[in-house]
Amino acid sequence: MTEHFIYGPVPSRRLGHSLGVDLVPYKVCSYDCIYCQLGRTKAKTIERKPYIPVGSILDQVYQKLKEGVCADYITLAGSGEPTLNSEIGTLIHEIKKHTEIPVAVLTNGSLLGNSQVRESMMEADVVLPSLDAYDQQGFEAINRPHPEISFETMVHGLVAFRKEYPGQIWLEVFILDGINATEADAIQFRDWIARINPQKIHINTAVRPSAEAHARQVSSEGMARFCKILGKEAEVIAPFRGSEKHERRANVEEDLLSLLARRPCTLDDISSGLTVHKNEVLKYLEPLVRNHTIDMVKKGSVVYYQPKKRQ
Repeated sequence: MTEHFIYGPVPSRRLGHSLGVDLVPYKVCSYDCIYCQLGRTKAKTIERKPYIPVGSILDQVYQKLKEGVCADYITLAGSGEPTLNSEIGTLIHEIKKHTEIPVAVLTNGSLLGNSQVRESMMEADVVLPSLDAYDQQGFEAINRPHPEISFETMVHGLVAFRKEYPGQIWLEVFILDGINATEADAIQFRDWIARINPQKIHINTAVRPSAEAHARQVSSEGMARFCKILGKEAEVIAPFRGSEKHERRANVEEDLLSLLARRPCTLDDISSGLTVHKNEVLKYLEPLVRNHTIDMVKKGSVVYYQPKKRQ
């Protein structure tokens, strides 16, 4: 079976319909965030190399473009930290030669202290880094970084990137109840965010199943209070509301499993991302649950589907 490096388009609360591109194998990352929807990191590293050859990725991107894929963004993200792939700059350059669809990079920002990493993303249209802590203690508690990454190195990399990068920076601040979500925390974040000076600030929380049980969702009221302190550039990320347009398509089960391998999804997420009616999606979900290929997980009142946990 051919390995798939492209998935979606998937519904994204930040990027509309996003055609996802994997640049590293599952959970190869520089962090082990307590809120990660993919679970715990299996290979925590800062080693940059061509984990997935750029030619293999481009072949699949070009095929999607040839099929006439409809997406708001081509998003380099996926199953780990994309900037660990040393060929990310080449990939961005080649994609932009073949399509007008803008290229976005979802990154934890951990490697932006490296000038080569910053340079590799200069042609991207949007870069969406994370800032989940405002000091070393919080950084270690939430992101559990590789031991060679300090908070100071990471945050000064973000500041340096802002000075060099000509495109849009949409900074995500991920807040968790009882950890980094008070009004006092927001004030501490505000000082660093002012130095980074992103065009947008996206406030997010743990709405999906997380790597650790203590990574708890912040209430909508708490999110609103936090957001207000950060100022007019800040917004709470609203749930995605996708199109109701659907079409019958082949390989639904294969595409469904590829989508769930990257993120837990609700029935609505899957229906919108695959443009398949919910009743049709259920015909595939129900046997996959029965034969223990996937799990149903309840988060509050919302049901998510995800692969069986890897041992």
